[in-house]
Amino acid sequence: MTASDGAWSQNAAPVELPPVQVQGDQVGQSVKTAYEVRHASPNSKVVIEGEQLNQFNDLSVGDAIRRLPGVTFPGVNRSREIKLRGLPGVYTRVLIDGRPLIDGDSGRNMEVDRIPASFIERVEIIRNPLASSDSQGAAGTVNIITRRNFGVSGGGVTLGGGYVQNYQTTGEGSVWQGGQAGKLKYFIGGGYQRRLLEESIDTYALRGFANKDGSNLQDQKRKFDEYTVLGRFEYDLDAFNRFIVAPTFLRTEETRTQHDLTYFATPNPAIMYRDTVEVRNRARQNYGSYLEWAHDFSAATQMRLFFDVQKASETTLRNSTRYEYKNTGVLDKVSNPNLNNYVPIDLHRYAPGLAFTSQIGAHKLEYGAGLNRLTREETTPGNAGRTYKIGENVFYGYLSDSFGVIGSGDLLTVGVRAEQSSTDTTDNLGITRSRTATDLNPSVQYRLPLAGNTDLRLGVSRTLRRPDLRDLTPTITAGDGTYAKPDTQGNPDLLPERIWGFDGGIDLFLFDRSGLLAFNVFRRNFQDKIETQIANVGGRYLSSSRNAGDGHLEGAEIESRVPLAFLGVPNLTLWGNLTALRSELTDPLTQQTRPFAEQPRLLSNIGLDYYIPQWRTTIGVNANRVFSYDDDILSFTGGTLPPAAPVLQRTRTQFNTLDKLDLSIRTQVAPNWTVTFAALNLLRPIDRRTITITPVGGTETQQMTAQASHSTYYVRTSYTW
Repeated sequence: MTASDGAWSQNAAPVELPPVQVQGDQVGQSVKTAYEVRHASPNSKVVIEGEQLNQFNDLSVGDAIRRLPGVTFPGVNRSREIKLRGLPGVYTRVLIDGRPLIDGDSGRNMEVDRIPASFIERVEIIRNPLASSDSQGAAGTVNIITRRNFGVSGGGVTLGGGYVQNYQTTGEGSVWQGGQAGKLKYFIGGGYQRRLLEESIDTYALRGFANKDGSNLQDQKRKFDEYTVLGRFEYDLDAFNRFIVAPTFLRTEETRTQHDLTYFATPNPAIMYRDTVEVRNRARQNYGSYLEWAHDFSAATQMRLFFDVQKASETTLRNSTRYEYKNTGVLDKVSNPNLNNYVPIDLHRYAPGLAFTSQIGAHKLEYGAGLNRLTREETTPGNAGRTYKIGENVFYGYLSDSFGVIGSGDLLTVGVRAEQSSTDTTDNLGITRSRTATDLNPSVQYRLPLAGNTDLRLGVSRTLRRPDLRDLTPTITAGDGTYAKPDTQGNPDLLPERIWGFDGGIDLFLFDRSGLLAFNVFRRNFQDKIETQIANVGGRYLSSSRNAGDGHLEGAEIESRVPLAFLGVPNLTLWGNLTALRSELTDPLTQQTRPFAEQPRLLSNIGLDYYIPQWRTTIGVNANRVFSYDDDILSFTGGTLPPAAPVLQRTRTQFNTLDKLDLSIRTQVAPNWTVTFAALNLLRPIDRRTITITPVGGTETQQMTAQASHSTYYVRTSYTW
């Protein structure tokens, strides 16, 4: 599936797949379909089909793909910011049907937990991009392909409900209809879901803190009401012309209630210093449409003219009450630090483009050009740090050629993508800073069938990471000035990262593509890597981003799915994956060589599926682990730049092991009716982090954070016609 950003999978030539059997082992059949797509791809990718994706009744896509190789998230309760291969979410490109949907997140990606898992047909993780793909996505690209049904008219309805431990009930409902009427193919679906999330976190001051910088106990609960409408309409005017309209609408209404109790560090850590209650109401909305005219000049040459337009908004209203006490325990004052604090954000995306495909002898040429324009504006009266405008234009063009080299079914795809970006940042004073950059990003992908069921894949490409939009604003936004809630400051001088990537691996398909053994190695070389660091500046903690130096990441991924029928155990399948990571960065300011910040070294999944034919039931178990690791980072906080007399601060963070265990029972009650029960996160791990800060010539401080997680019990039923 290839095309330019904004039209990637909307128009890709369909992969010819065997007919899907709706009776029997639905999970097993979906695995076969996914492996067919994986085998046919010109570049390395991981594919999971909808039946397998929804096996554990995950409400959001983020929770569902946690079980794929190399996938993790920033916290034990978070599933909105995908970290592929241990890298922060900004290194992962997230697409919906080939389109990057915009929302209030300033990191250029949509938060994937907003997407209902019940609407997903397939998820693909592209490890190494083609030249026709957007240059962002150094860790990989997650392409979420939504459900659609063309052909015989039909539809479906899904209902679900459950209970989140330590919270309340959750649920969903969705319906879709698709088919064909004459020359028109259509699909339309809509749904509602309520997600519940607890992100309570306690911070304990262990030593070195004084006065009011004591422990903080936080209770935080979030409720999300989410509405989704998706559609796709294809009209074949004649044998040579097709028109496509694909509208989208997503709306999330979030209510967050948070209660913080902050204690004195000295003289009496048992006395409360501050009691704060805050209620935050946030609404995120995205609507737009993808439009396309596809024209066949001949059997050898096709053209697509497309336009993606989106408008997104985020509004946040905060109200808080704060009670402050003296160190004797007597109430000192009452205030409202956030009284009707209203923060609006508006975003727009315009992405016209033109793409061609030409078959010239044994060569398949793909070439095209277009524009991706993104604007973001925040206007918050009285808050300089949240008042700015950003406009970014990225013009691109690409050319690639696919052909066989040795004539044994191999495929070499060679291409180059040119991108010119222009970014204008206007702060609250009306001062505009502009930056332009031009990049040529080549891509070489090779697939060699070694045998009927074995593929060797090699890929090399150059990608980019452009800075978070909010990180480009130079103003300071005040927090509490503590390590847990530091002040934040942008950096308009941030340079985009340039990253060279290599992937090489072997896929061995087993038992008529119902099983797999796969091994992949990779390396990424980073130039001007961007990292966010927290330092004590003038007695207050400040979080800011900077280009921390050059570095590299390397690792290995092992995947397996083995049906055990050959051992005399029919209907039992073992599956799993293991990702090992190693990184190194040299910081020019501190002269320190260290691993990347917040990058785990080892990730694993292991699971089993057992199908009971007489009950048409699949029982699934999955154990997910993120292994413990440490960070040890030096930060430049003042003095003279190296090699003279810098003032440095050492921050060591210890992360504990996180284990999750999920159970599912999926029964096909009738050929068109399925019921699934799932119990998720049965081990309820606690995310503990011990942070030790050692400034040069100052007092060492140590604190520990603890965030609990909770189990979810959920039942979902789906009926199709």
